Amino acid sequence: MQTLPVVVVNGLGAPLVAAKAYALTFRMRGFHVFPVGLRCLGFGDPRESARDVAAHVDRVRAQTGARKVNVIGMSLGGLVGLYYVKCGGGASSVERFISVGGPLNGSTISRTLSHVLPLGLDLVTQTRPDSDLMREIAAAPSPPGVRMFSVGTRGDVLTPRTSWDATGLEARETPYGCFPVGHWLLFAHPGNLKVVADLLSDPA
Repeated sequence: MQTLPVVVVNGLGAPLVAAKAYALTFRMRGFHVFPVGLRCLGFGDPRESARDVAAHVDRVRAQTGARKVNVIGMSLGGLVGLYYVKCGGGASSVERFISVGGPLNGSTISRTLSHVLPLGLDLVTQTRPDSDLMREIAAAPSPPGVRMFSVGTRGDVLTPRTSWDATGLEARETPYGCFPVGHWLLFAHPGNLKVVADLLSDPA
């Protein structure tokens, strides 16, 4: 069993069972994993979702007695997790943060949708590359003591490299993706699962 608990933050539109299935692949490798879903399936304000993640991390720490946890963010969960670590007080509770296919620089898809839905959802507004949320994240300093990674792959039409390769995070591009299903292969291909597991285990 690995020493630190791992909190897995779910992605947009996915029920909690999706995070549980992803978490199971790490439990089978010996990790102690605690998945958490996003409120309104992620269609609300990412800041509110980050507060939910903070509460979940506190519960996990209380349950396990661990001083810190590692956090994996799946897709939108990567952006929520990054906000939690950089802007939401999570730095003192997190040792490693790994975004997997997260739109850390914002989403060009959201920019397009915001023109179609001018009154749009909080999610659409806040994940635009020029949103207040994205500016807040970019302006926040990288937290000392937290090692941060961003994992992406080829053929990801939802979060291309311009979206997931963010300043302050160590980028890891895997070869286990292909157009147009690269995004979903990040959470299903054994090679991509091993990349994330290795980042959790790397003693460096």
